[in-house]
Amino acid sequence: MTASPHSNQYLLEIGAEELPLEFLLSAPTELTDKVKAALDEQALPYGEMAVYVTPRRLALIIQALPELQAERTFKTKGPPIRVALDAEGNPTQAGLGFARKLGVEFTQLVQETIEGEIYMVLNQQLKGRPTRELLAELLPGIVLGLSGSHFMAWGSNTIRFSRPIRWLVSLWNNQHLPLSIGPVNSDTVSHGHRVMAQGPVTIASVDEYLNKLKAEGAVLADQCVRRQLIWEELQASAQQLGGTVVENERLLDTVTMLVEQPSVVVGRFEERFLDIPEEVTTTVMTAHQKYFPVRAADGRLMPYFMTVSNGRKQAAETIRHGNEKVLTARLEDARFFFLEDQKIPLIDRLESLKGITFQKGLGSMYEKALRLEKLAQQVAAALGYDAPQQALTQRAAQLAKTDLVTGMVFEFTELQGAMGRKYASLSGEPEAVAEAIFEHYLPRFTGDLVAQSPVGIAVSLADKIDTIVAVFSQKNAKLPSGSKDPLGLRRMASGIIQTVLENKLTVDLLALMGQAYQALVSSAPPTAKFEDEKTTLNLVNTFILQRFRGWLLEQDNRYDLIDAVLESDTSPLRDLADVLTRLEALKQLTQNEDTLKKVYEPANRIYKILGQHYNPQATVALVQAAHLRDEAEQALLDQLSHLESQGIHASYTQLSEQLSALSPAVESFFEKVMVNDPDDAVRKNRYNLLSVLNRFYLKLACFTRLVV
Repeated sequence: MTASPHSNQYLLEIGAEELPLEFLLSAPTELTDKVKAALDEQALPYGEMAVYVTPRRLALIIQALPELQAERTFKTKGPPIRVALDAEGNPTQAGLGFARKLGVEFTQLVQETIEGEIYMVLNQQLKGRPTRELLAELLPGIVLGLSGSHFMAWGSNTIRFSRPIRWLVSLWNNQHLPLSIGPVNSDTVSHGHRVMAQGPVTIASVDEYLNKLKAEGAVLADQCVRRQLIWEELQASAQQLGGTVVENERLLDTVTMLVEQPSVVVGRFEERFLDIPEEVTTTVMTAHQKYFPVRAADGRLMPYFMTVSNGRKQAAETIRHGNEKVLTARLEDARFFFLEDQKIPLIDRLESLKGITFQKGLGSMYEKALRLEKLAQQVAAALGYDAPQQALTQRAAQLAKTDLVTGMVFEFTELQGAMGRKYASLSGEPEAVAEAIFEHYLPRFTGDLVAQSPVGIAVSLADKIDTIVAVFSQKNAKLPSGSKDPLGLRRMASGIIQTVLENKLTVDLLALMGQAYQALVSSAPPTAKFEDEKTTLNLVNTFILQRFRGWLLEQDNRYDLIDAVLESDTSPLRDLADVLTRLEALKQLTQNEDTLKKVYEPANRIYKILGQHYNPQATVALVQAAHLRDEAEQALLDQLSHLESQGIHASYTQLSEQLSALSPAVESFFEKVMVNDPDDAVRKNRYNLLSVLNRFYLKLACFTRLVV
């Protein structure tokens, strides 16, 4: 049988010192995306691609690669002919220089029209190169280009990677394909589990990689297999204890990346620790120790934990004993803090916030708490809360940050909010206040819940708005850049959006941001320096809209429809829910080709004609009858007067129908009327007439952004 030209496999394994968790979680997707992009750029077809990760290795396997890259036509665009040729059609110095740069004669260049202009172009037929050569050239740069924090250089190396690279395996089918990353040269020898491996593991072919590592290296390289095995063992162990494992997807992902040969070990702690609030016990176990708690059938926590070991099963007793000892010490600390913290009510801790810096240049957490109390009341008023709810909101905002100075939260920062809720309840605060102290931090991570209680919603929005406005008001502020967001501002912006939309709120976020800015400036010392209000709010508006646009894209909306509704006459932050309503109406409009044409074409034409002459405040009253010169003008004005008088707020679907019905009058206007009349008064009057019409279009969307 003749072998398929695309039947080749390739393996690259990068062996390293123990890689950090964040890198292991992000590397598979990033490496896959970058390799696919590089192969696509080289016009190299490929089949299935898989990336395997363990604490000590990152492995890439590519299926169905060709022996040779296909021949390609490569186009190089040069200068336009108006630059490359003189008036007589002879080559200029610019034209000759372009040919000389490419190492060809000027006569080898051809003329091609590109985007409406004629250019000098060189078309070259490039022969395909061996795929193996291309892989050896491309992959080292891709590997070293992977992102992450705290990358390292080692020895006399000038290269940087997440951790020092110790070995490389590079195989084309069953042959070694030499390549180098920094000073490390590839071979066919891998290394297994640090303790359990029989010795170095020689990989003879790509096909045997996973099985050979498992058999001789005691390594389950496939993270999906490891994850499933861990979960099955956790469930079986919990069942033997008469309970069920507390599900935690993030923790399961974490422990999967921390082991190469997983084994579940069950431990026990003293029942007296069950008297501590459950959120404390589970946080100590999951966040600090990477343990899985166990629940009884009635839902109560059981005095057991399960840890995932990377060692030999024969060492399970030693591992169990060591982990029990560590957990006992941590729970003893937590129990002590819990009892001590209750001696001081939260309200008496308010002054202690003066000792905690909010952000550099932005005062203390005490000053933030005072601003939060005022802004939360303003949010409550904007949401239409009655007097009792506003009073509860004020109290919750006053206490929201006080748990930061408790011993428990100082030691276990993940418990901020959760302990505030607990201590507030224990000290007799209303349930709404206690719940809001917890909820105002929500959402804490992707997929987390948002605040749902009225008081919690108000304090949550106020807290996030205050922080974002405060940071953006600073000159040389630490704003999010690339993958860096040290203050978590993107999460806060997304939290504002989710809180408003999931709770179906109608609230003017721009007005609240203005109030937050005023509170910040008015309470700051005279020496404090801020960006002006307009600059600050423009920056904040742009920042939050970027997150909103991303959220809308995640909901599978077309990008052009999103841009069209976001760039309408009404600022999206005045009413986020209104944006969704307009987006749905625009979707319906685009599904009817005939109606869309009647709206899109005149809207697009008017928008371009007006340009800087558009008056967003224009009304029918601005159009003067004395300056009308044609029946078509009067007819259009009459229809706009009718539209303005009857109102258009019943629904955006009705608005699109009304705009479609205007099409004949608009078409007649453009057939019979010249907008740029020589008479200044007539011309301005026509601009006002078209501004009124344009304002109606822009109430729905900016139609020039549509891709039709």
